[in-house]
Amino acid sequence: MYQISVSFRTHLMERDKKMGILGEISIGGHVYKIVVQELKHEDPKKTLYGRHSVDDNIIYISDSIVTSRKEETLIHEVLHAIFYNTGLDHNEHQIEAISNGLFQLGIGEYLWDLTASQNK
Repeated sequence: MYQISVSFRTHLMERDKKMGILGEISIGGHVYKIVVQELKHEDPKKTLYGRHSVDDNIIYISDSIVTSRKEETLIHEVLHAIFYNTGLDHNEHQIEAISNGLFQLGIGEYLWDLTASQNK
């Protein structure tokens, strides 16, 4: 019985890696999947680094940016989810300022590693 559950867990982790799922993070009591994949902005002149879906509890991170940008984008999208879940008004400039400051303190690498360690 134990071997089956370990094998099934291993199967799920391998599936998640293939699907680009970095891991999960709890935000305001809601579990969000972190998915790293190709992202396209609606405006072809702009680049999309990340997006979060409240309906699906998914944070999407672009797979085409360097690791440091992925880490900062994760902070950025987590902040969007926090602000949304708490009903606080915010704008992109506020989110960008806070995420950049937290990134400089090493929070991006911490969140990235914490999330990724769940999928090992």
